[in-house]
Amino acid sequence: MAKRIYLDTNFVIRFVESEDTSLLKVIERADSGLLELFTSELTLAEVLVGPFKSDDHALVAFYEEFLTTDDALQVVPIDRTILRATARIRAQLGTRTPDAIHCATALKTECSVFLSSDARLRMPSGLTQVALDQLHDEL
Repeated sequence: MAKRIYLDTNFVIRFVESEDTSLLKVIERADSGLLELFTSELTLAEVLVGPFKSDDHALVAFYEEFLTTDDALQVVPIDRTILRATARIRAQLGTRTPDAIHCATALKTECSVFLSSDARLRMPSGLTQVALDQLHDEL
């Protein structure tokens, strides 16, 4: 069974907008069936802010194409189950709503690893945060 990994928004931005080849290995492992990758629909709203500010229509189009469910990445809709779990996470950990939505989505999709370099994140039980610079150690 493939390991389930949740991709935070900063992973997606770094993958798309940098030349970090270590991130490509995560996508390649998902393409080969070794990993299952998940993210929330919220990720689209977050990644589009920069391209809209800079009026970069090509990058907007790229993100919209990249953040569609396919064999390598499942983009999870925000539903009432996720919203209820979000409220519970916020109540327990004091997490900001967007971060809690990401955590709730990761838990709903049974991910065990949460890829993010956000040092402010507080993880609920059942999730292990892995910073992007620790990818090789954990995957």
